[in-house]
Amino acid sequence: MPKVVALHGFTGSGKDFDPLKECLDPRFEIVAPDFPGHGNFSSQEKASAYSLAEHLKSISAAAGTDSEAITLVGYSMGGRLALHWALAHPERVRRLILVGASPGLLTANEQAERIRSDQALAQFIRSAGLDKFLKYWNTKTFFKPLLALPPDRLDPILIRRQKNNPEALALSLENVGTGILPSLWDRLLELKCRTDLVVGEHDEKFIEIAHAMAERMPKSRLSIIEDAGHAVHLEKPQDLATLIEG
Repeated sequence: MPKVVALHGFTGSGKDFDPLKECLDPRFEIVAPDFPGHGNFSSQEKASAYSLAEHLKSISAAAGTDSEAITLVGYSMGGRLALHWALAHPERVRRLILVGASPGLLTANEQAERIRSDQALAQFIRSAGLDKFLKYWNTKTFFKPLLALPPDRLDPILIRRQKNNPEALALSLENVGTGILPSLWDRLLELKCRTDLVVGEHDEKFIEIAHAMAERMPKSRLSIIEDAGHAVHLEKPQDLATLIEG
C-alpha cells in the first residue's frame, strides 16, 4: 500500500487527521505533518520560516527520501500546498486528493483584493487576540456542519485551535494565504496523476471551484459528500477513508 501524506488547513494540525487514521485500513501508512506555526511545529517570528519553500520542505520530509510514489491528501490551505508540491514533484505523486481546496485566484485584481483581505485579517489576529479571531473564524457558514459535531468529536478540535500562537497564524496567512501564493489555474493540465476533488454538499463556494477545476483536469473525479461542509476529513472521515481505499 502506498504511503498517504495528509496536509492540514489553516489553524489546524496533523492531528486533525486522527479520525481518518482510525477509519482507514491499517495497511495504509498515513503521515500528517504540522506546518510552520501550527501544532507541534515551533512558532518563529521570522517571516522566512513561513515561506512557501519551508512548507514544501515539510511535505518532502513527510514523503520521505525513497522513490515510492505517495497518495497526497490536502485540505484547504493544505490542498493549495499539495498542488504546489505535486507540480514540483510529479514523479512522487501516485494520487492527489484535494479536500475543499483551490489553485488560487484567477485574476490579478482578485489576488490583489485577497492580499489586502488577508493582511487585514492578520492584523486582526494580532490586535484582537486568538479568542476573538476564533469566534470570528468559526462563524463562517461552511464550518456550521463541523461545529454541529457531538462534543466528544468537536471539543478536541477546538482545544487544538485554542493552542495556536496568534503571531504564528498571522505570519502563516501573510506568507501562504490564498492571495499571496501564485495562481495555479493555468498549470492544472500539467497534473498527470489520478486526482480526486472532494467537497461537502454544504460548501457551495468550493463546489463551484471544484467544478471549474474539473473542467481543466481531465484525470480528475469530483466527489460531493452528503451532510458535510468544508472540513470533510473531520466531519465525514469514513467517507474520505472509503474514497482513499477505492
